[in-house]
Amino acid sequence: MVKHLTKRNLKVRAVAFTIVTLLNLSIFSFNGLAQEAKLSAQAAEGEKLFKANCTSCHEMQNKATGPALAGVHNRRSEEWLLKWIRNNEAFRASGDKDAIAIFNEYNKVVMNNFESLTEDQVKSIITYFKEWTPPVKKKVEGGEGAESKTSFYSETTLYILGFLIVILMVVLYILRRTKNSLKKSYEEMSGETEEAAAPNEKMENLKKRINPTIFKMAIGMVVILALASYGFYFGVTEVAVQQGYAPEQPIKYSHKLHAGELQIDCKYCHSTAEKSKQASVPSVNTCMNCHKAVQLRDKYDGEISPEIKKIYAAMDYDAENQKYGDNPKPIKWIRIHNLPDHAFFNHSMHTKGAGVTCQTCHGPIQEMEVVQQYSTLQMGWCINCHRERKIDVENNPYYEELHEKIKAEKNNKNSEYGKYFTKDGKINITPAQNGGLECSKCHY
Repeated sequence: MVKHLTKRNLKVRAVAFTIVTLLNLSIFSFNGLAQEAKLSAQAAEGEKLFKANCTSCHEMQNKATGPALAGVHNRRSEEWLLKWIRNNEAFRASGDKDAIAIFNEYNKVVMNNFESLTEDQVKSIITYFKEWTPPVKKKVEGGEGAESKTSFYSETTLYILGFLIVILMVVLYILRRTKNSLKKSYEEMSGETEEAAAPNEKMENLKKRINPTIFKMAIGMVVILALASYGFYFGVTEVAVQQGYAPEQPIKYSHKLHAGELQIDCKYCHSTAEKSKQASVPSVNTCMNCHKAVQLRDKYDGEISPEIKKIYAAMDYDAENQKYGDNPKPIKWIRIHNLPDHAFFNHSMHTKGAGVTCQTCHGPIQEMEVVQQYSTLQMGWCINCHRERKIDVENNPYYEELHEKIKAEKNNKNSEYGKYFTKDGKINITPAQNGGLECSKCHY
């Protein structure tokens, strides 16, 4: 009876403690979440169109390539805005003084025409301008450089949760010790004790028959083999293998955003991938092609994105006056993919020559928020690719000479090239069969 009540009470107390903790966390989370004002359906649609078509040149609060658009509905009539947005070139040609003045003020940069947008869509953008409100800057405690209180999900919350986990582990440990202590007390009171198991007579007889020296040697050999196997496995899979390596870069560049959501071609930044051995790290000028105008102020309470500020610092660029200084500094990117010095790899040979996509070696790069080494880049991994991948000699001009040789010998199955013709008349050849396993190809 005592044992039953003890276990029951302990379970009830543990469950009650967990429920109370979870309730407190839920209340804390609910109270910490911020409520944001909602736009009307028409304004929400206008916001989508604005972000899809306009944010490369315009911001709401600050001048960029074009003027700031906050309050533009008060400065211009709806009819004027419709004409300007849909076809500003024709509008200027009609002689409108305001349209011509804006064109001259912003260095005669030609604005795109958006005749593909209907009048209703343009009106929804104007409605978004009307309902847009400037983001409220959050108060910062602790002076300049201190972090603002944003929501429940912050670094402080992580520490709190970690502390609660430690407390729960301590409580579980105490409960377990209490349970064992009560169990022993109950056994002493009731006189019930567990008897030690009788020794196994067959095992004792087996030990007597085995020579002690041979038994020790056998155990030693098993231990040595186990350690040797582990050492071999460790040497093959761990030494100089950096698969999964994902260092924190000086600027948090998101491939998921740029290559994934925005679908920017890899070769726009890594421009030498099809021309050189190296894929090249893009210069900061490449970043500035877009980020001179794209500053993401709408996401940072009217301030420039902290990561874009780092680009400006590297270029010594004054965003407010749109001027470059005389003290640019290089960005110290951390290299991720690093082959040994004795291994030769040519990007142009694989991307242009063989038609290998970036994802073949680098994995789903368009889904990576933080880039990591996706493949092992070991010798065996490369050899397997050379053995399994098929060469498209028929559609790749790089293999034109090889294609001609195979076609010339297609009826001679005993020749060096004729054997690559299959029964259905197609060519089946791998890099390994075309010299891709020769040591000097990769090791000079």
